[in-house]
Amino acid sequence: MTTAVATPKISSARLIVCYAAILGTLPYLTLKASWVTGGSLGLRDPSFVDSDLMLFANLLTGGMDVVAVVLALAFTYSWGRRIAAPLVLFPIWIGTGLLAPIVLDLPVIVADLMKPQPAGTPLENWVWAVVYGGFAWQGVLLLTAFVLYARDRWWFVVTGTVRPGTIGVAGGLGIAAALVTAIGHTIWAFGPGGMAARGQDVVIALLGLLAAVALATVSRGRFWPRLVLVWTGAGAMAGSGAWGLFSAFTMGSAGHVPVLAVQVTGGVLMMTSILRRLPHTA
Repeated sequence: MTTAVATPKISSARLIVCYAAILGTLPYLTLKASWVTGGSLGLRDPSFVDSDLMLFANLLTGGMDVVAVVLALAFTYSWGRRIAAPLVLFPIWIGTGLLAPIVLDLPVIVADLMKPQPAGTPLENWVWAVVYGGFAWQGVLLLTAFVLYARDRWWFVVTGTVRPGTIGVAGGLGIAAALVTAIGHTIWAFGPGGMAARGQDVVIALLGLLAAVALATVSRGRFWPRLVLVWTGAGAMAGSGAWGLFSAFTMGSAGHVPVLAVQVTGGVLMMTSILRRLPHTA
């Protein structure tokens, strides 16, 4: 006779975090659905989204929020623990890199949004508040859901001992790339652009530096705080750098491409290096 195994009960707190994170994607997904189907929600100039490039960009960014919905569910329900680790870790790592700088820069973004916007902009003023507010909401709640998920699935990262060895060539090159990233974004932070753009550059520069310091000192002290710093900083380098490259190539602005390419490569190298030092249980 077979005995049925009871499914572990999901706490109310985790369910609230999951569905609150999903709720945060709906305004952005509504905008994207409107624009790709020919709607004009939030548009002053509907021709702004008429090109094939904008259709592709809206499908891409809308699809990223669909992935966020799937991740929120995977982080909450038991089936999510059966998904192969790379299929979970890669999208949430990139998501961390895209969302964490927005959360950290939110006060500057809000201050920038409160200024009068130029009359010629193709989007209504409220669209920016909806977009950045939704991203900040997702950043807090989706990452909270991931932390709870990772605590259950990879508890040994906190309790285990660090594998012996050095950070290797990948780690050294990643640290060098983080320094290039920090210098580049610091220079851009004092260039033309809104406060929000400058604030994002400062945040990415700081996150890259913190990741570099954490990786360089990975053998000293506790491992998991350094993993968090490298995860976030390297993710910010890779995620924001990849998006910057996409924007540069599609908008025909190649001035930042060399630094952005170094930035993406460095983020991947630092993450590769620290993953090799993951703790193991005694």
